[in-house]
Amino acid sequence: MAYHPNGQGAPIGRLNSIHRPAPMAHEQIVSNRLGLHDQTQARAVTAQRSQKTIGLTLAIFGALLLTPDTLFMRLSQLDGFNMLLWRGGLSGLAYFMIWLWMRGPRDLSNIWTRNFAIIVACQTGNAALFSLAIAVAPVTVVLIGVATVPIFAAVMSRVILGEALSMRTLITATMVFLGLFVSVMGSDDGQIKLDLITLIGAGLGLGVAFSLAMNFTIIRKDPEVPFVLAIAIGAITAAGLAALFATTLAWPPLPQMAAIALTGIFILPLSFVTLSYAARFVPSSTVSLIMLLETILGPLWVWWGIDEAPSAAMLIGGGIVLTCLAVFLIFEDHHAA
Repeated sequence: MAYHPNGQGAPIGRLNSIHRPAPMAHEQIVSNRLGLHDQTQARAVTAQRSQKTIGLTLAIFGALLLTPDTLFMRLSQLDGFNMLLWRGGLSGLAYFMIWLWMRGPRDLSNIWTRNFAIIVACQTGNAALFSLAIAVAPVTVVLIGVATVPIFAAVMSRVILGEALSMRTLITATMVFLGLFVSVMGSDDGQIKLDLITLIGAGLGLGVAFSLAMNFTIIRKDPEVPFVLAIAIGAITAAGLAALFATTLAWPPLPQMAAIALTGIFILPLSFVTLSYAARFVPSSTVSLIMLLETILGPLWVWWGIDEAPSAAMLIGGGIVLTCLAVFLIFEDHHAA
């Protein structure tokens, strides 16, 4: 044991323990507060990352569930207004049942709000404009218009929610739009005439994109709004408009009825409810980007189901879109981890 150099007194170790000052009370309080602050901040970061992971998972699931919708639309063999009537009516009833099961009448406190009315209008517009566009204009032009939904969503997130525009999201949206442009241009051998019908189709497609983007943005803005009920009312309203303007109302045979019932009762409601819930956890622009998987994977379902092969340009454009989305999701997941 070592002693003081002058040979007197207690051992050095004992002197060190004797002369080390105890922390003052206020220093201990400050240390405890800093520790609590660090723990609180860490929990907040973990919760934010967990919410982002949940949102991405819901969005991917919803988008993939939506992909066979195009196939069942084709199998139903219905025209535009009758398609809207059956899809809107059946999906509206399914939305209503989902709302009753999830929250029901106790969720009526926020229906007399502007946000609720906006979601109803957006759902009505989305359903009606898309069916009308497909009925009167080339599908190619309509899909190009719909492909702008992530751009609308990014701008609305900035204007309405004050969320910063992610450069990664904007770059991905641009590349996805170019891929979809290549894909849909190849479906008609690139022959598009710039006439009034084409302009109307493009305008209706942009209207669909605007409605979808606004819908996701408002759902993200107002967590208290009963959006499932709003979507149900919007879908039923669109079906009512179809019944009003349709020249003839068709009652499809059993095989066609089964096809439209499957997409109206199961595919549409579950996919859109899931996508809408995803918008509460991640930006609406991200949900809109992931939703475009349906535009690319839908034709592959049609190829498998009714042997309608896509063109080479559609496959190339689809490859561009899927690659961009895969890279985007990898980076988003890495950022959330």
